[in-house]
Amino acid sequence: MGMNGIIKRLTDFTEANHYIDVADKVPIFACSIGAHIFNAINKCSRCDFMPNNPEFSIPNCPLRHENPPIYTPMSQLADTRIHILMRGEKGSGKSMLINMFLSEGTGLLYSKEAFESGLGFRTMMGPNSITEAGMFGSVDEDGNIVGRPLARDMCGGFLGFEESSSLTDANKKDHSTDMKNQLLTSLDNGRVQKAMRSGWVQYNTRYTMWGGTQPARLEMESGLDRRFFIIDIEMTADKEMEYKKAQQRQANMTKEQRVALANESYYIREWFSTRMYEAIMNPPTGVYFDDSIAEWIERPEVRSFEADLFRRLAIGYTMLMDKWEGGKAMVVKMDEHLHSLLESSLIMRRSVMDADVRLVKDSYWMQDITKSTLLKEVSRIITKGDYTAAKRWIDDNLVPQIWYHEYTPSSKGRGRKGVVCRIGPTTDPEQTKQKWGAINES
Repeated sequence: MGMNGIIKRLTDFTEANHYIDVADKVPIFACSIGAHIFNAINKCSRCDFMPNNPEFSIPNCPLRHENPPIYTPMSQLADTRIHILMRGEKGSGKSMLINMFLSEGTGLLYSKEAFESGLGFRTMMGPNSITEAGMFGSVDEDGNIVGRPLARDMCGGFLGFEESSSLTDANKKDHSTDMKNQLLTSLDNGRVQKAMRSGWVQYNTRYTMWGGTQPARLEMESGLDRRFFIIDIEMTADKEMEYKKAQQRQANMTKEQRVALANESYYIREWFSTRMYEAIMNPPTGVYFDDSIAEWIERPEVRSFEADLFRRLAIGYTMLMDKWEGGKAMVVKMDEHLHSLLESSLIMRRSVMDADVRLVKDSYWMQDITKSTLLKEVSRIITKGDYTAAKRWIDDNLVPQIWYHEYTPSSKGRGRKGVVCRIGPTTDPEQTKQKWGAINES
């Protein structure tokens, strides 16, 4: 089958089920599973939920082990989870993909024994409405954690949200104003830490989140874009017709076809479960990235803050090799399948993340605008009123553009000289040269 054998079986499975426009998306979900397993190898020896801990206990967790970490860039314990956010209109198949893996009973990762005997992965479709306390926990008057917060309960599992805006919307409610901050840190490094009047909520979690959202509800401010792998699902009239025809074929499947698909789903579920146990019982001794990976990531189209996301994708892909080879360094190298996956992923991410950049460019092209005014506009139209996030958004998305320049105008008058932003080419060749130099260095 080659290194991507399980990915091919997944794509063949979706074709047999008459799924539309998923050939470039299903592999990302597969790599997310591989990266999730690698994260368990690297971090689950530092488990907060040991059975002998009366406050935190997740019994029979198959990911818990005593192996030392193997991936520690900059002497830090790296987190390699790939969280996925799909952007698409209603009816574009966002929920279909998440449910294919996580739905109760039929999901390709679902295991009814996962919460009880520790067999397989924990999976859950998240609620349509949730509070910050329900997601991350709270304490009673005695300082004890109350209830079963999802982030703790789903440690080591996969949590899906058909509409992820339910999480960001919760941040607007008085009782859940800390939702966004807790979400950012738990998705990034797994840390949940809250100081409350009666005590602390403090633990590390390793859940992987998959979610969907409609374009009008996409909120990528305040660092969420750094935590999610973006999948763009476009809808056209032709594609809507394909969906209708596919639904007809799905409804008319024969008994033999359904039995064959059920057997295949069982095989895929067992494959991922077996790979999890193989990797935990016989982990690699380290990780080595081939120069071919570095060369692709160093391309100018890949932003510096995105590099680690694509590196994680390469790790997840390598974890899905047909034959597991533990006990030695895992070599992450490029092949034609991984190259194609990285290319399509980059195109989808640019399509989503650069939409706001194009909006600013088109709105202010060939204009000079003060930095303070630009910050107000970005805060209004992009970061939902978050001024600090607007500053970060400009630094991450506009500053690297060759057509964006900041300068302080020369003036003999009194008063503070404000920074002016030019959206468009500059007539100063030295300024353009400096801009190109800064971009090349980054």
